[in-house]
Amino acid sequence: MPYPDLLEKLREEVGAKNVFTGEKKTAYYRSGFRSGLGGALAVIFPETLLQQWHILRHCVDSGCVIIMQGAKTGLTEGSCPSRGGYGRPVIIINSRRLTKLVLLDGGKQVLALPGASLHQLENLLRPLGRAPHSVIGSTSIGATIVGGIANNAGGALCKRGSSYTELSLFAQVDAAGKLQLVDHLGIRNLGKTPEQIFERLERGQIDSADLEAQDTPASDREYAPTVFAISKLTCPTATTPTRNAFSSSAVARAKSSPSL
Repeated sequence: MPYPDLLEKLREEVGAKNVFTGEKKTAYYRSGFRSGLGGALAVIFPETLLQQWHILRHCVDSGCVIIMQGAKTGLTEGSCPSRGGYGRPVIIINSRRLTKLVLLDGGKQVLALPGASLHQLENLLRPLGRAPHSVIGSTSIGATIVGGIANNAGGALCKRGSSYTELSLFAQVDAAGKLQLVDHLGIRNLGKTPEQIFERLERGQIDSADLEAQDTPASDREYAPTVFAISKLTCPTATTPTRNAFSSSAVARAKSSPSL
């Protein structure tokens, strides 16, 4: 099997049970919801943010193609490898074991780990009289919050526009080819190192006094003016490529993605 050293490192990080290899065992995760099927060296299931970070680092250092995968509900083959291949090994990192949700400041905002679903969010917000950014068919089949942000997806578009936030924590490969952690969460006192930051986030004990980005958009605030300006010839549409593209928002549809 190719890249035995990499596979061994990945097993050491997450345990052998969380590393799938072989055509049959990985087939479901290498296929799209509606179409698409490509090859992959392995499918990895991290159980903590730190495990995910270490997996990313090993994959970047090994020159792998990395596909971040949520619930596989997308219809454009974005969550599975391309049939044509990439000329280098592919690692799929499935986030569905990272599902924690944390209400912030009494429910004004929500901190969502990568695999948390819209269905979870809907249930969490219902007692507060609020609804998630997207209430659509894929909600019932496990679509993730992060997947919606990455695609600017949205259901109740006439009310609040597509999914968008400027508050996120994401990984980025810099010009030197090194993995960096970029913190746009707007939460003070998380720590200085990835280890400290991930541990604090997974504990979920975020004091309201540490929320320093109260005025930073976590939704599409310009949607209504854009819709009302639809009769103007210069009006940008809701699907303009540069609109609502910021850090992790719209990363799945941007031509040049800053994240993994």
